[in-house]
Amino acid sequence: MTVSKADNGKFRAPTLRNISNTAPYMHDGRFKTLDEVIAHYNSGGKSSPNANPLLHPLKLNDFYIKALKAFIETFNDTLIYKNQELKNPFK
Repeated sequence: MTVSKADNGKFRAPTLRNISNTAPYMHDGRFKTLDEVIAHYNSGGKSSPNANPLLHPLKLNDFYIKALKAFIETFNDTLIYKNQELKNPFK
């Protein structure tokens, strides 16, 4: 964001559209799957001096983890992969 110490650890969030097809995840690409991302946030994430104090472990059980992943996967737009006119964004 800036060179300010207060901005250390802040990142712009990308769109969630087609998120299942945009691995790796996180600002540094540390996770290869959505399951890893969900597990990271479910455990409370990594502590940091600039972490928002409202962040805490989600403590989701298996049912809710699967439901969350299914919800996230609804952000996928298969039309973009099926429509020949949309396959190459540089045309």
